[in-house]
Amino acid sequence: MSDRPSRVLVNCDIGERGVENETDRCLLREIDIANVACGGHAGDKRTAAFFRRESEKLGVMVTAHLSYPDRSSFGRKSMDIELSRLTASLRSQLEALPGVLTVKFHGALYADTCRSPELAESLTGRLVEHSVTTVITMPGSALAESCRSAGIAVLAEAFAERRYRHDPATGRVSLVDRSQPHASIHDLGEAIAQAESIILRREVPVVSDGTADRAGYDAVPVRTVPIQAETVCIHSDSVLALPLAKHLRESVGR
Repeated sequence: MSDRPSRVLVNCDIGERGVENETDRCLLREIDIANVACGGHAGDKRTAAFFRRESEKLGVMVTAHLSYPDRSSFGRKSMDIELSRLTASLRSQLEALPGVLTVKFHGALYADTCRSPELAESLTGRLVEHSVTTVITMPGSALAESCRSAGIAVLAEAFAERRYRHDPATGRVSLVDRSQPHASIHDLGEAIAQAESIILRREVPVVSDGTADRAGYDAVPVRTVPIQAETVCIHSDSVLALPLAKHLRESVGR
């Protein structure tokens, strides 16, 4: 992408709790990119249009936040779904934000496209058909590789308040699965430290080195590993979201 950002951008999932949600409205003033829910896991055409309009007023970039069609599980469970049905749902979700050509997948679909080259390749083809120009995903993921091969730009992403693990066999970092009690960071100081490590030092703490995650793990990072991220995600449903976004706005020259 020719206009690669010179600083790490902060993105946030927006529009998952209706147009009256005060946290989302406040977050828009602190972030660079709004990943707007389009009806798959949350939101609908009305909320998508509202938060697109509010984002554009503030000069915040808008992405289409696309998910498995699974509102009951908030898009956080993988679905055994025919590709034709999935792509039809994604097309319908994209229609909630006409003209938006940047996409980020949500939840389980995000994770599945990171792991599965077959799914990543199939969905990349659909993104090309819809003239998508940019995708936000994890660096080194199957989706990142597939999109780059297809000429779609990739914004490499890391997460401020999710914990990471490292697999020495592959050299890759991945998020601790949400089924684990230590998957998310709930302490503001720790989340700030992780975000600043990603932004300022291009490294992320990891809590395991390829061993099986186990219930009750104490979540103490064992070391840091390099990570190249052009954008850092804050989940809007985290209790840390707004103070974390405000701190990053003030502390790292954003």
